[in-house]
Amino acid sequence: MKPVLVINAGSSSLKFALFGNGPQALARGQVAGIGGNAEFSVEMGGAKTRIPLRHGLAPVAAEGEVFSWLAANGFGADTISGVGHRLVHGGLQFAQATVVDDEVMARLQPLRKLAPLHMPFGLDALATARAAMPGLLHLACFDTSFHVGNPDLMTRLPLAEAFAAQGYRRYGFYGLNCEHVVESFPRQTGVPLPQRLIIAHLGSGSGLCALRDGVSFGNTMGYSTLDGLIMGTRPGSLDPGVLIGLLRDGMDLDALETMLYHEAGLKGLSGISNDMRLLLQSPDPRAAMAVEHYCLAAARHAGSLAVAMGGLDGIVFTGGVGENAGAVRDRILQYLAIFPSLRHWIIAADEEVTMANHVMKVMGT
Repeated sequence: MKPVLVINAGSSSLKFALFGNGPQALARGQVAGIGGNAEFSVEMGGAKTRIPLRHGLAPVAAEGEVFSWLAANGFGADTISGVGHRLVHGGLQFAQATVVDDEVMARLQPLRKLAPLHMPFGLDALATARAAMPGLLHLACFDTSFHVGNPDLMTRLPLAEAFAAQGYRRYGFYGLNCEHVVESFPRQTGVPLPQRLIIAHLGSGSGLCALRDGVSFGNTMGYSTLDGLIMGTRPGSLDPGVLIGLLRDGMDLDALETMLYHEAGLKGLSGISNDMRLLLQSPDPRAAMAVEHYCLAAARHAGSLAVAMGGLDGIVFTGGVGENAGAVRDRILQYLAIFPSLRHWIIAADEEVTMANHVMKVMGT
C-alpha cells in the first residue's frame, strides 16, 4: 500500500508523518519556530536531519519545505495514497473525520474564529496541501470529534437556550491524542483500561479529559481553547468579569484576544517564559509560583471531573509536560493523594497515528 501522509499544523509548528501498514511511522518531522527562528527536522530509517531555515518563515513557506523534502525523498503525490489533516475545531457541523472537497472547505471557513490560535494555520495548511496534491484524498480530522457524545449536562453552558442553539457550548479538544491513548493503553501498560480514567494532556496547551468505560465523558476545555487548565500562554478558567472590566477600562477587543492567547498563563504568571523546562530550572520565585499554580489547577480540575464520574481509578499523563516533567507529575499526584491508591501511567502523545488510522479506514485499507 502507498503510504499515508498526515499533517498536523499547530500554532507555531507544522508536524508531518508518513505511515505504512503499521503504527510505526516511516518518517516523522516538523518545522518548528515558524515566524521566528525556524528549523526543519526529520527522522527516517533511524537517521535524523536538522536544517536551520530562514528567520520569520511564513506558514505556507514552512509547508513548502515539507513538500520539498517529501519529493526529494521519493514521496511525491504519485506515491502517497491519502493525506490526513488535524483541525482543532469542528464546531457543530463536523462530528467525525470528513473528506474535504470545495464545498466542505467553504463550510470550514467560519470555524476560524472559534480557535484563532490554531484554525487559520490549520485551514491554510489544508488549502496548500490540496493545491499541491490535488488528486489525493484529503481527510479533515477534528480534535473535537472524540467528545461529541459527552452528556448534555457536561456540555451545556449556563446560558439561555438560544445561545446553545447558536453553538455556544463546551466542545473539548485534544481528542485525537485522547483517541490514541484509549487505543494504545492496554498494549502500552499491560492492564485493561480503567473504568474511570483521566487523560492529562499537558503541554503548551493543556486539558483534562474524563473517560468512563473508554468513552469521553467530560473535559476541562470549553467553547474555545482558552478554558480549563492554565497553559503556556493561555489563562484557562478565568472570571468573565475580569474580561468585562478590562474592556471597560479601555482595552480593545483585539488587544484582549492577543493577551488571552499569547500573554497569559505560565508566561503571564511568571513574567519569564511559557516554557515549563525553563520555569522548573529558574531560581526566580515567580517561576516557582507559576509552576505551583499550574499543578494546583490541574489537580482541582481533576477533582471536579472525578466528582462528575463518581470516582477516579487512574490518570494518564501525556503531552510534552506530562511526559517529560516528572516534578510536575509528582506535584499533581501529591495534590490528588486524597484518592487512595491512585494509579498513573505515562503515554507519549501521538495524534499523527490516529489521523493515519482514520485515513486508512476511509480508504478501506
